[in-house]
Amino acid sequence: MRKSDDLKAEYVLIQAQYEAFDQRALSMKALATPLLGAGIAFGAKEHSDAMLLATILVAAALWLLESIWKGFQYCYTDRIIALEAWFRGESPENLAPFQIYTEWGKVYVREKLWYIVSRMWAPFISLPYAIIILAAIVILPQN
Repeated sequence: MRKSDDLKAEYVLIQAQYEAFDQRALSMKALATPLLGAGIAFGAKEHSDAMLLATILVAAALWLLESIWKGFQYCYTDRIIALEAWFRGESPENLAPFQIYTEWGKVYVREKLWYIVSRMWAPFISLPYAIIILAAIVILPQN
């Protein structure tokens, strides 16, 4: 196999993995949002502080989990950028193919906490969790 074929295969693999993270996050939101909403509704209707607190805890955990996943996803970006530059002829010829783990690990070690914390506040991650937590907090004193 030629080097360009190897790099193309790596690019296709990484890009698919990168997009799979978004699909997982959307699936999780699709399942979690109605359940969390039900937790708020039940907690408000039954005046259950325990249910509201549990809903807050679960929403916060899912929010953190999605932020961690987004951090994992972003660890692929440096390699994707390098491969795209190579295909444009802007990268050194000695770019070795099939370096997914090595390159992902370099970014993870360098950026892991920053990626998680910075992405946590992005609207596409914080929604619906921030709204659910805020709604539960507003309802708590009224119980």
